[in-house]
Parts: sequence; structure tokens; C-alpha cells
Amino acid sequence: MESDRTFVVMIDMQERLAPRIEGIKEIVDNSKKLLKASKIFGIPIIATEQIKLGETIPELRIFPDFTIKKTHFSCMREKSFLEVVENIGKEKCILLGIETHICILQTAMDMIEDFEVYVAVDCTGSRRRFDKEVALQRMSSRGVVLTTAETAIYELLESAENEKFREILSIVKGE
Repeated sequence: MESDRTFVVMIDMQERLAPRIEGIKEIVDNSKKLLKASKIFGIPIIATEQIKLGETIPELRIFPDFTIKKTHFSCMREKSFLEVVENIGKEKCILLGIETHICILQTAMDMIEDFEVYVAVDCTGSRRRFDKEVALQRMSSRGVVLTTAETAIYELLESAENEKFREILSIVKGE
């Protein structure tokens, strides 16, 4: 991953759904780190909100550059999403959000034809662990790259000599 070739999509991290997701606190904490680092790197962030599930949870609402309402489970089936992605003009995408076995899975499967797709596994969740595990296996078998927030952050950072190293280190440490 290179920061100048990457964009982030935060899928449906919404108020009505989040409380039902297994391990949501850790998912939100890891997502915050990845989103903060993305901002520092100047990486565009798109948030999606599935209709009828409320707004993005408050802790994550401050990060997106674009917020798109959607009706389809796959972001790639939403015209407004496709327009934003085309305008961003990047070829690598990091996905995070909920639920892994529905919207993350369908989006990743649709995106893999046109993008290099990464899923930050510790920034995704489902109501049931088994559903998440099966979805991750399916995505991986189709060429989606599974990663974690911290791995993605350091891959984007590339070097301890990077001028943003100290700022990124404080995010990773949770300071």
C-alpha cells in the first residue's frame, strides 16, 4: 500500500447496528487508529450509511471526507459511491466496517475486479463470529488481502525515517 494510491471506505459503522456487533469496542478503537493515520497521510475516506440504521457512530463521524447513503449492501452498486470513487482516482482500497459477512463481503467481491482490495480485519465485525470468519475466508480466496489496522498503518508509513513517524507512533500507541 502506498498512501498516494490508496483510499479508505468505512462501511455502515452506524448507531443502530454497532451495539449488536461482537467486539465493537475493539473494532471502533482500531478503526479510529486507522482513520486518524489515514488523515495524517492525506488518504481520502468515504463513509457509507445503510438507510434505516441511523448515522455513523459519533466517535467515527469526524473522519470521512465523503458520506454516502446507500440501499444496496455492496457499495459498488450505488451510483453516488461510484462517482466519488472515480473522482478520487486511486487504485487501492482499505475496507473497514460492519457487517463483515454482508456489506464488507459484497463490496469487496465487487471491488476486486477493479481495485487492489485490503480488509482491515480488526476493524470489521459481525453479530456472530462464525459469519465473520467465513466471510474472511471467502474474500481471501478471491484475492482480497486481509490485514490489520496496525499493519496497514506501518505499510503506509513505509519507514521510520518518514517525517510523520512520531505522529503515527503516538496513534498506534493510543496516546
